[in-house]
Amino acid sequence: MVAIMTRGAWVALAAIFLPLAVVLGLVMTPVWRDNARLEALYERASDYPLPPRTREYFPMDRDVTFGKNLIGGSGSYCDYRIRITLATALTEKEIRDYYDKATIRGAEHKAMISLYFQDPDEAGGRRVIVEVYDSHRWNWDWRCI
Repeated sequence: MVAIMTRGAWVALAAIFLPLAVVLGLVMTPVWRDNARLEALYERASDYPLPPRTREYFPMDRDVTFGKNLIGGSGSYCDYRIRITLATALTEKEIRDYYDKATIRGAEHKAMISLYFQDPDEAGGRRVIVEVYDSHRWNWDWRCI
């Protein structure tokens, strides 16, 4: 025989689960928003055209990071960082000139771009790490407290 829940049982279940759902929504909404911002920054950084005579060194292995104060300092900031490793035949100056002109939009303003160079190899090529970084003040995402 199937038991039929009474109206009182439904009210009791709603009294238990509705507050939990509200708290979950309040806690997770900033997380979902910042995850979407990180994904959008990743897509903009990935879609930005590479310099000539340059390719991704590890096309399937990009470093995508979100967290509090990734570059140090104090305060409650939410930071986004994308790292892409490139192999290039260009000089350090040519790469710097190319990325000095780059504009990649961050979550709230233009993202910062940093470059890290390795010494050239025997063939004259080099690896370059392109780091795209953005940050904003804490906005209720518990991961940035």
